[in-house]
Amino acid sequence: MTQKKVIVSDCVRRDLEIITDMVMQMTSADFAERYARRIEAEIAKLSYLATVFPRCRWLMPLRYHPGAKTMPVGKCRLTVIFHIEGDYVIVDKILPSAMVTY
Repeated sequence: MTQKKVIVSDCVRRDLEIITDMVMQMTSADFAERYARRIEAEIAKLSYLATVFPRCRWLMPLRYHPGAKTMPVGKCRLTVIFHIEGDYVIVDKILPSAMVTY
């Protein structure tokens, strides 16, 4: 199994903050924090799962990187867009899953 270092861009950190704020408005602060930690844990799994995913065939993720790959997170409600560069997995964006499939 190949282990890679996961790098989360500032854009993704902002996306996660926005998602957390939206969840907090609909539920409670505790739930929103748990949800954010769960998403972060799923993103961390890319360190060993990134090579398993194929290159994405949809156009939206390819706007972020020509070798973009995607992974569903948050019970498939969100999609993480990432690419691999050498020994690094670079997470480019988190989007609602419905926005990715075109």
